[in-house]
Amino acid sequence: MIIPINERYRIVSDEYQWIIQKKRSRKGKEDWQSKLFFGTLEGAVQGLGELLVRRSEANTLVDALQEVEKIATTLSQALTPKIESLKDLPKTGTDE
Repeated sequence: MIIPINERYRIVSDEYQWIIQKKRSRKGKEDWQSKLFFGTLEGAVQGLGELLVRRSEANTLVDALQEVEKIATTLSQALTPKIESLKDLPKTGTDE
């Protein structure tokens, strides 16, 4: 699964983990570099949110809070279609 977040970051998965990737240019070509690894999608989203806040240019608490709000909106918009489609998947396990 590949979840684009913005022009610089995306979250991808394999069968074992969720990965935050950052776009980079290498030898004149763009590709994605894996940066952080998480066991859950929730952990990856939280980790990316924290990374984006730390990398922001906020210099005051007010600026930081505005960045948090902007980042939360970006993440929410990127994830909403994915979360909605997951609700339609059949349930697995023994709880049925």
